[in-house]
Amino acid sequence: MDLCARYGIIGTIFFTGRFAEMYPDLVHECYRRGHELGTHGWEHGGLEEDEDFRRAGYGQQRDWIRRATDAVDQATGIRPVIFRAPNLRIGEVTFRVLEDEGYQYDSSIPARRFDMGFGRVHYTQYFWAPLEPYNPSWQGLHRPGKSPILEIPPSACLFPINLASLRVLGLPTVKRMIDWVGRRSQHLVFYCHPSEFLYARDQVFPRSMSKWNQRGMNPANLSLIESLIDTVFALGYTPALLVNAVHGRIEATQSSAASRLGSLRSDLI
Repeated sequence: MDLCARYGIIGTIFFTGRFAEMYPDLVHECYRRGHELGTHGWEHGGLEEDEDFRRAGYGQQRDWIRRATDAVDQATGIRPVIFRAPNLRIGEVTFRVLEDEGYQYDSSIPARRFDMGFGRVHYTQYFWAPLEPYNPSWQGLHRPGKSPILEIPPSACLFPINLASLRVLGLPTVKRMIDWVGRRSQHLVFYCHPSEFLYARDQVFPRSMSKWNQRGMNPANLSLIESLIDTVFALGYTPALLVNAVHGRIEATQSSAASRLGSLRSDLI
């Protein structure tokens, strides 16, 4: 949060419900600093099994989302309206639940992403989904339709544009990925996880997490993020909240002169 403050960035922070329940003061501090709050499942990150929003039924998903929503609400007095599915595993049922729970935005559909065995996205169902914000179809989230939920896809160029790619592939490669996305979309959505700023050897990870995903985890990644922000700003991006990055426009509270918008996202589990 201090890094965001130095750069004048207001981020979107997705909390699991269990984390928000255990650390309400931290959730409230994020809210006090002006960051946008979303939910990220109830207890994503389990060592044996993880929440799977692609396969779970309506009742189970609604329980996870409702409990997470209530936990953030109790910590801040604000009900979140934006969701990110754990591991980007989302389905049409999830959108039905989000609509019924009063959500307005999602940022989970892995457009143009296929991890080729290195990461978590091993399916191509949503590969050709739009890169720009859109309202998905209830018959297939990869197609524009009439859902009231606005989808703001995480940026990807085969691999995701996130801290995992940045620390493994390096800034020059990620910059080329950003250039590719920039020729096709006004929006850049970058995300990271708090665990990436700690040494991997000091943590315990789910069995499903690849060794590739654990490479380069250390406190020096804060400096790596600073280099990325400097690069992105030099390319002409302006920070914007996810909920304000709507169809190439942002609210009047943001800089309306920007030709492209960048969003910073962090997932707290």
